[in-house]
Amino acid sequence: MKVRDPQRLVLAAYPVTRTLTTRVGDLDGYGHLNAMRIGTYYEDARAAFYGVAFKDVRRQRMLVAQVTLHYLGEGFWPGSMEIGTGISKIGNASVEMAQGLFFEGRCIGLCETVLVNAPEGRSAPFADDARACLARFALVPDPSVPG
Repeated sequence: MKVRDPQRLVLAAYPVTRTLTTRVGDLDGYGHLNAMRIGTYYEDARAAFYGVAFKDVRRQRMLVAQVTLHYLGEGFWPGSMEIGTGISKIGNASVEMAQGLFFEGRCIGLCETVLVNAPEGRSAPFADDARACLARFALVPDPSVPG
């Protein structure tokens, strides 16, 4: 996945969004959102995504194998942000999740997470119903954005 893929900088590319409000406690000494706090925003949106994606499927157990954060801009308090979440790739037993963090409409960060299907604590292929659920949440290409 290209980090600077223009599609990833558009909130409409993400099939699931979550709105959060910044808090004073999220700031660092420079008055902008703390880099470590930003990771918790992605985590919150990731957890909410599971509830949406797997609401009609038996409980899934996926383990985070890798998280990569890209900081593209600053966010501040007070303010609101939206986190877009979608699936960029589905493998046999793993999935790549793509997220974008938008502060007051501007993309200030991207996150990629590799999740491994582990129903018994070990990697295992996705069941057909889980794979179908994930496929419904693929990133949505915007034809107006050059790829």
